Amino acid sequence: MIATTASKSFADQRGGPQKVRISPLAWMNAICLDAPLVAVCWLWLFAATFKAPVSAAEMAALFLTAWLIYLADRLGDCVSVNVRRATSFRQRFCVKHRRAWLVVVGVVAVVDATVVATQLGSGVLMIGAAVALLSIAYLLTNQLRPGAWRVLPGKELAIGVLFAAGTIVPIALHLPSAAVLPWLLFGALCTLNCISIAVWERWLDDAQRRISIATAFPRVSGFLLPALVVLAVASCVVAQSTKAAEAICVCVSISAGLLALAHVLRRRIQPDVRTALGDLVLLTPAVLLPWF
Repeated sequence: MIATTASKSFADQRGGPQKVRISPLAWMNAICLDAPLVAVCWLWLFAATFKAPVSAAEMAALFLTAWLIYLADRLGDCVSVNVRRATSFRQRFCVKHRRAWLVVVGVVAVVDATVVATQLGSGVLMIGAAVALLSIAYLLTNQLRPGAWRVLPGKELAIGVLFAAGTIVPIALHLPSAAVLPWLLFGALCTLNCISIAVWERWLDDAQRRISIATAFPRVSGFLLPALVVLAVASCVVAQSTKAAEAICVCVSISAGLLALAHVLRRRIQPDVRTALGDLVLLTPAVLLPWF
């Protein structure tokens, strides 16, 4: 565990700053490493399940691209954050190290562009470019026209679908039609992951006056647990009926179940750790793939 200065809301009654322990999970989330790791794990799982060829360079390109997108999104988020209101550890960390963050974004962008330009085939590049354009459209909408999410509650859906689509870009040309249903289940898992975090952090978005599906449509929190349970059960059913995609469906089911458990126990988990767990429960392929 690593100690760091707390925000004003944790200041003690004597006026001095307290030291609070930040979990390694929260640190991983703060530097945006959790999402790239999740993407690479699921790429590995899809490739192994459907015997699709994937190179180390393609996996590296996916990791770097996902990391770059999340780093850029976090930077945009912190540019407009109001530090006088409630903030998360990841926001405070980015604000405090904004110049270093810009350097990291630049370095990752150069390395990613080099790997993509020199190591990927034309087919992968075309599919990746399409997903990249959609991701840029999302980032611009989120930063320049956030009010659009109040009219159309598609922010979390957009993130989930784009993440699921980006994950399989390196092997998309080699996947059979049998991969469609498992991919849809994975996309549903990614979307519910985003909705879960939005529900858990509604208080933070309210404080920062930001729009999420939970702030625009508060009743969504009541549907979250049933939706996670339905996804877990449906994935188990598909796993039994579609042996070719059993590993993917089992991983989706377990991850959905763990998300549901985190939601049930959400008030007992420190907020920054809870957000990190929301992503890390999607790492089930790293644990289960050797068994399939």
